[in-house]
Amino acid sequence: MILIAKLCALSSILYLIKLFLFPLLKPVSGRKKKRARRFMNERKNAELRQKLLVYKRNIAQNYIRGLLGTAERLRFRKIIDRLELGVLPEEIRLNQLLYSSGGAALTLVLGSANRLLGCVTALFILLGWIYPVKSLEERIEKKNRNIALDFPAFYSMVYYQYSKSINIYLADVVRDYLPHAGGDMAEELGVMLDNIEYGEEFALKQFKKRVPLRYIIKFCDIMETRLRGYDNVSQMVYLKNEVDHFRVEALEKELIRRERSNSRIQWVLIIVLFVYIVIYYLFLVMDSLEMFQ
Repeated sequence: MILIAKLCALSSILYLIKLFLFPLLKPVSGRKKKRARRFMNERKNAELRQKLLVYKRNIAQNYIRGLLGTAERLRFRKIIDRLELGVLPEEIRLNQLLYSSGGAALTLVLGSANRLLGCVTALFILLGWIYPVKSLEERIEKKNRNIALDFPAFYSMVYYQYSKSINIYLADVVRDYLPHAGGDMAEELGVMLDNIEYGEEFALKQFKKRVPLRYIIKFCDIMETRLRGYDNVSQMVYLKNEVDHFRVEALEKELIRRERSNSRIQWVLIIVLFVYIVIYYLFLVMDSLEMFQ
């Protein structure tokens, strides 16, 4: 019994050593070290970016507010709400000032070396002022374009659902289409689903306010009219024909764009092949001349 007790005590000690001391002495693999190092670097970079954003926001709130007019503030606010950026209008104006200041500094440096080069570089001051707002507007245009391309499929589902029965809840149709929607369209439909909790009419008004495209405004007006109890099947059919025509035009434009891209690639390949053939025969001629010499 004493031997068995000693063996049990020894095994307990060995188990405790394995449980507490072995993990401390166990070497870490290289992959885990790289992963931990990358995680620490990403965490440091994230903390640094967060500090810079807070510092930038404080500067924008304290010093840039007076440099932004009411009209510009309203314009920037619409852009921010459309893209859901979570920044202030003053921060966009601060970005304009920073980019323009960078262009001015570059102009002074290059202008001191060459006056003509400095005059050309002065364009970067204007471009630096335009770029922050222009880039955001291009993002909105790209988002609207993607939504416009996805909208015909969404409206087709709505049209066929309402043609079967008028007692259809719009949120159910949106949920059915949501898995098949593109990224930008899915984002807008998700916001629409959140707004439907306050009523379909409110959701439709907010939808056409966020995405003021021609077909979406017509769609929202038709759905609002149906909510008021009016039968507007003819308008839905007319919009269905317009949307189908728009889809066909978009597909034709995409086909033309791809054909042009393929033709350019073919011409590049032909030119490269021609240059290769010319170089090949040139070396043959040079070898022949060397043989006769």
